Amino acid sequence: MNSVSPGGLGGLTLQAADRAPGANEMRALALEKNWAETPLGPRETWPASLELSVALILSCGFPMAVRWGPELITIYNDAYREILGDRHPGALGRPLREVWPEIYDELGPLNEAILRGRQEGFFAEDHPWRILRHGLAVQAHFTISYSPIPDPSAPNGIGGILITAFETTARVRNDQRLRDLTHNLALEIEQRTRERDRIWSVSEDLLGVTDFNGRFLGVNPAWTALLGWTEDQIKAMHADELRHPEDAAAALAARASLASGLHTIRLENRFRHKDGSWRWIAWTATAEDGQIYVAGRDVTAEKEAAEALRASERQFRLLVNGVTDYALYMLSPDGIVTNWNAGAQRIKGYTADEMIGRHFSRFFTDSEQQAGKPARSLQIAAQQGRFETEGWRVRKDGTCFWANVVIDAIRDEQGRLVGFAKITRDITERREAAIILQATQAQLAQSQKMEALGQLTGGVAHDFNNLLMVVSGNIATIKKAAPDNRKILRAAEAIALAGKRGESLTRQLLTFSRRQSLNPVVVSLHEAIEAIRTLLASSIGTLARLEARIPSDIWAVELDPNELELAVVNLVLNSRDAMPQGGDIIITAANRELRRNDPDFAGQREGEFVALKVSDTGSGIPEDILSKVFDPFFTTKQTGKGTGLGLSQAYGFAHRSGGFIDIVSRVGKGTDVTLYLPRVHAERQKPSIKDDQVEYVTEGTALLVEDNPEVLRVSKMLLEQLGYRVAAVTGPEAALEAVDAARFDLVLSDIVMAGSMNGLELARAIRERHPDVPVILATGYSKAAEEAATEFIVLRKPYDLAGLSRASAKLRAARPEPSLAAEK
Repeated sequence: MNSVSPGGLGGLTLQAADRAPGANEMRALALEKNWAETPLGPRETWPASLELSVALILSCGFPMAVRWGPELITIYNDAYREILGDRHPGALGRPLREVWPEIYDELGPLNEAILRGRQEGFFAEDHPWRILRHGLAVQAHFTISYSPIPDPSAPNGIGGILITAFETTARVRNDQRLRDLTHNLALEIEQRTRERDRIWSVSEDLLGVTDFNGRFLGVNPAWTALLGWTEDQIKAMHADELRHPEDAAAALAARASLASGLHTIRLENRFRHKDGSWRWIAWTATAEDGQIYVAGRDVTAEKEAAEALRASERQFRLLVNGVTDYALYMLSPDGIVTNWNAGAQRIKGYTADEMIGRHFSRFFTDSEQQAGKPARSLQIAAQQGRFETEGWRVRKDGTCFWANVVIDAIRDEQGRLVGFAKITRDITERREAAIILQATQAQLAQSQKMEALGQLTGGVAHDFNNLLMVVSGNIATIKKAAPDNRKILRAAEAIALAGKRGESLTRQLLTFSRRQSLNPVVVSLHEAIEAIRTLLASSIGTLARLEARIPSDIWAVELDPNELELAVVNLVLNSRDAMPQGGDIIITAANRELRRNDPDFAGQREGEFVALKVSDTGSGIPEDILSKVFDPFFTTKQTGKGTGLGLSQAYGFAHRSGGFIDIVSRVGKGTDVTLYLPRVHAERQKPSIKDDQVEYVTEGTALLVEDNPEVLRVSKMLLEQLGYRVAAVTGPEAALEAVDAARFDLVLSDIVMAGSMNGLELARAIRERHPDVPVILATGYSKAAEEAATEFIVLRKPYDLAGLSRASAKLRAARPEPSLAAEK
């Protein structure tokens, strides 16, 4: 083998790097490295095969590496860096054992087998390896190719291994997701197939599948009901055997149009009944994958009616005047009404005398008349034989209805256009049902999204409350340690204020996520809004004007007054921020009985509600972001101007209270946000007043159970300030041992703790063993909290000295006297 000078790395590699952008870094590192400090020795001593291999990989844009010599020293190109991750650049010139220690047990023997000639090479697709990335073990997949590099000077004639590797982790995961989606899709397809089969079975229209040769592949039961033939008999016949010979040319032309790529065709022809008679069928057909799918409607009666019209105008009037579900009437070629049936009078409100001799365009809306739609519909009907559409039509009294309209061109025996037959059907109810269904589906998707966001934010709030507990608890220590230092006290007050704001944010998160325990009472919105009117007025500044119009006879509602106050404040502040130049904020309330057939039905649910609305004259919300405004942390305000939790809290409060929220906005005109709160038939109550008084105990021993060291320290300090002697443990098992061993006047335990037993289970165990030992449970958020509240007093984190004092006093008030307890 010819030798290659050291310039091979600097020359050939440089040329390759010029042609392959991105190879420059590894080329530079390879040139700069002192190879004499590695088992490979100085580059001047490298064998030609190593020089050529390194030059090859450094000029290549694919992820490649060389492992050389008994130590399998690693040299790699720029594309391979992505695979190494944070091992780069330390992996350059290092043995394989040090580069991939976590998978060396598999990788080492495989490479050594190739190096010693016991294995010709190795190739694998999506090979799984559990590797370390940024200190974490992750499952990764690679498509790899290991090829021996010949070197006459090496043992076994193999000097190293050429590595080509592509990471396929993302694709493998995507493939798995695709398989999961495919499985779910298969289930959905199965469901849709069952639904289609039901439609196939019950449809009165003829549904069928044919090939392009005119053979039927499948028909639904309606064929037998209409034509008398069984399915097997129809599938055994050609379409030519069923279709009227005079209609063959048009049918063949329609089939040719589908074959040429036309998506949908419509035509009418006659099919033979088993008894020899003929039925006119109006077909709609489309083609896909070499098959034609047809849907046919029996129009024999309509055809016979049209024939009767041509034969006798008198017979036509007798026929159509008996029809009341459809508006049936004739038009002259230029659109003048020539006759009028009873159905037309019922649907459109005009009598025959009022309409005959007048143009039919008066049934169209003003905008459609101006756009020329009446004339265009007649033009299409004249050209194609039929015009069919749906749209708004106007009655005599000016009201509109959604109509299905069919206009058929009528021609005489010579093919001259003599007029049009027009059929109009009122399908307003069907359209409204479809709109309601669409709205319901959109609301379901929104509800699912909000539920997922709620689970996330609820978990964040849980951990955040523990942090706030530490902050608020230590403020008291700071104030007590430096009662005369104004600078320290001002700093402590600032921290306390920040803690309160953090608690408010957490409370809004929990309300949005429906994880906040509410304390509902029956209240009057008239009294509740009046109570906070001053607070609201002072919050909006001088530019905005606030007006509250809450009738005194508004229905009673049952809700948490504190959460109501927070929701209204959030909505009012949002309105204020939407009016930087000033404007009006109006709070109104109305009793609403929602029914699905109401024109302004909000689409959420039926029942009796109080609609509490906050309206503003601000900038409004663009339609493209209106669906996102209830998402937590979503805001269009500048950084530092809002948390993005105001509407989220209002959303959560409304749903937790058994109602819902609706928002309507017009850009440049303002926004209306309406809380729909369910009515209750009960006596109204005034919101309770918060009690911040602290009641100290003169003696008593408390057991504190908390697995968070910082929270434990703060809670212990608060208990001691109340006057308790405190013993603290970090787990439920230790708590049970302590209660069994000593007498405690109070046990305060966190609900969420690691281990086999949580705080609620601990409280139940203490109650079973020592019924006279009172227990208070504390939590920032836990699903177990709602269950716990039915059995024990639950203290919400972050709590302060006053909150802990009230919970302790409540327990002492409910605790029996010692003498009575002894008698029991």
